[in-house]
Amino acid sequence: MAKVRGEDVLLLLTDDGFTVACARSITFDISNDIIETSIKGSGRFRTNVSGAIQWSGTIEGLTLLVNGTTDDVTVENLYGYLIAGTQLACRWYEQDISATHYLNKSGYIILESINETSSFDNMVTFTANFKGTGPITITTGDI
Repeated sequence: MAKVRGEDVLLLLTDDGFTVACARSITFDISNDIIETSIKGSGRFRTNVSGAIQWSGTIEGLTLLVNGTTDDVTVENLYGYLIAGTQLACRWYEQDISATHYLNKSGYIILESINETSSFDNMVTFTANFKGTGPITITTGDI
C-alpha cells in the first residue's frame, strides 16, 4: 500500500478532446442519499436504505487571459461553458508515490458556479464548482 501525493493527481475537463481547464487544487465528492424506512414496528432504532448517488467537485486555478482566442486554457472558456450549460467530460486520475497503482474516475459534468478572487498582493485565482450529470466510472489497476 502506497500513499498518493497531491502532485500525482490530475483533473482534466475536456470538450471534444481539447483540455479546457487544469487546476492547482481539486476536490472530489461522491455521496449517497439515505432514505429512512423506519416504521412503528422498527422499535427504537431507525432503519434506512440506500438512495440515489450524486457526485461533484471543485477546481481552483490561476486566472489566465488570452487576446481573443479560445484555444488556450483560460477562465473565459469556463465562463462560456457555464453560460451555455455545456456538458464537459471530466477525468480525475491519481497514482501512488511508487507509480505502481492508479485510480481513475470519469464521467460528464456541468459547471455550477465560477468565482474569481483577487487581492492587492496576490495573483487572481478562480474556483469552479461542478456536478456530475449521470454515473461515474471508477477504475483501478496497475500502471
